[in-house]
Amino acid sequence: MATEATLSDTPRDDFLCRWFGPLLETGTTACAPNLATTPAFLQVDGIEVPLTVNEKEWDNSWLCSPYTHYITYAHEEITRATGPVTAALGGALLGGLGAWFRRAEINRVIMANNWLHSTNPWPRWDAATLPVVLDAMTARWPDHALVFRSLNAKESAPLLAALGKAGAMLVPSRQIWWYEADSEAVTRSHEFRKDERLLHRGDLEIVPHEEITEADYPILTKLYEQLYLGKYSRHNPQYSVAWIGHLHRENLARFTALREPGGRFVGVEACVEMHGVLTSPIVGYEVDRPRELGLYRRLAAVPVLEARKRGIPLNLSAGVGQFKALRGGEPVMEYLGVYVRHLPRSRRAPWRAVHELSARLLAPHVRKHGL
Repeated sequence: MATEATLSDTPRDDFLCRWFGPLLETGTTACAPNLATTPAFLQVDGIEVPLTVNEKEWDNSWLCSPYTHYITYAHEEITRATGPVTAALGGALLGGLGAWFRRAEINRVIMANNWLHSTNPWPRWDAATLPVVLDAMTARWPDHALVFRSLNAKESAPLLAALGKAGAMLVPSRQIWWYEADSEAVTRSHEFRKDERLLHRGDLEIVPHEEITEADYPILTKLYEQLYLGKYSRHNPQYSVAWIGHLHRENLARFTALREPGGRFVGVEACVEMHGVLTSPIVGYEVDRPRELGLYRRLAAVPVLEARKRGIPLNLSAGVGQFKALRGGEPVMEYLGVYVRHLPRSRRAPWRAVHELSARLLAPHVRKHGL
């Protein structure tokens, strides 16, 4: 029987229904105010993945907005990492690129396998069905770029190869850190053993998922905001109290919190398992606490221990590369698979520029510096 790809506005899979249910009722900004998008769902060969559909939304988080990813967020990073002269030059260059990207409607995009989190494991589906999927998606959205998120050689090598064969651009997006469940590098890591001892030192209470209550959701959300929005970038998803509560109540994520003896929460981490891979999309702590307290070190040990307990690999996302390398993480390049062959040349051109800049500048830089 011929393979058929079905596109729908509502999911069939139970996990997808639980994940996206409230967002289909109230809109995706209930998850985060900077995640304005329209969900859709792709079913093929017995598997289902979520899609997000966008048109402009220039102020969206980078999870749904290529413009934010490559222009706004990049400008912020350059300003933070360089002096005023370099920042001004970079800003001028990005301003010109940004004007071009807007004219070329770079945010008119379908993001495939977008769970509204930064790291999105792929199901193991037959990549031979990709031509049918591309035909179905371009028929429904003939004016949109198709972007397949969170691709890497550990989880989705057949899909990467199939996308390349189909004429998609494989755009390096970031370097993630991978931990096998039985990793000898983690076992041998002196730094990880120190972190594990610190986690269990006893000066902070480890609060498991079952002991977290609805009254705790606001403070846990604020801890996430302190790290991901305050210390890192406002272009990260601005997750709401309602979303943190939804993930906890529905057991979509497993939360672990750190609390002082007096009852004040000082850190939080949440693990999500998808398709046999663990991720850690929610992390937060009081960033003004003394470095010696080691809040991030303790929280970063939690998903590694959880993955080992479950016997599954961990994708610990990008960032703080040297820290993760010293604790047994394996660097793996993550890609966007960008399919634009159905679009006019003017719409394809910005993506080709993104591909060239990422392949020639970004990927060598992150590999060299272990970012």
